[in-house]
Amino acid sequence: MCIGMKVNKNLIGNLAILLAERCKPLSHTKLLKLLYLIDEESTNRTGAPMTWLSYNVWQYGPVSEDIYFSKMEGYNKLSEFVRFDILPDNTVVITPIAEFSNDEFCELDIEIINGIVEKYGSKTAKQLVDMTHAAGSLWERTKSRHGIQFTESNKTSDITLNFVDLIENDGFKKSVYYGTVENIELASTLI
Repeated sequence: MCIGMKVNKNLIGNLAILLAERCKPLSHTKLLKLLYLIDEESTNRTGAPMTWLSYNVWQYGPVSEDIYFSKMEGYNKLSEFVRFDILPDNTVVITPIAEFSNDEFCELDIEIINGIVEKYGSKTAKQLVDMTHAAGSLWERTKSRHGIQFTESNKTSDITLNFVDLIENDGFKKSVYYGTVENIELASTLI
């Protein structure tokens, strides 16, 4: 379990509820991409990702394993918030099972979420995958730096995206990032 899921489970669960309500029907892949885009935008604006989920470099873009495997029976880490329904065509759709609570979010968080939903909420999962693969994207730069090659039999990697790479030229935001890492690591020891 990544540190984000350990310390921010309520935030992540409520964010999944909100996205499922605002982007109907919300596919599993689209949820993965919207969560990533929210974390990327949050990092660019504040110096820290909102959820602190870990995203690996997989063939179809940045993927949080905690969210990816939640679609499998018995592995839903967000089971108090959403369920993952498998449709006849094998599409996985996210359905809220609880009411959204904004207790975990500040005004800026809601502004970032609304901006991402407004900009990308109507895009297809495929369009979002293509976008996260664009030249110069964090996923593409990380894939290239590590020489990751995907094949028919190898569609995943254990290489994690480092959000600090998005703000490498901003000393203030980098200090926010590393300060938040210290606080989150401390908080995780208290849970």
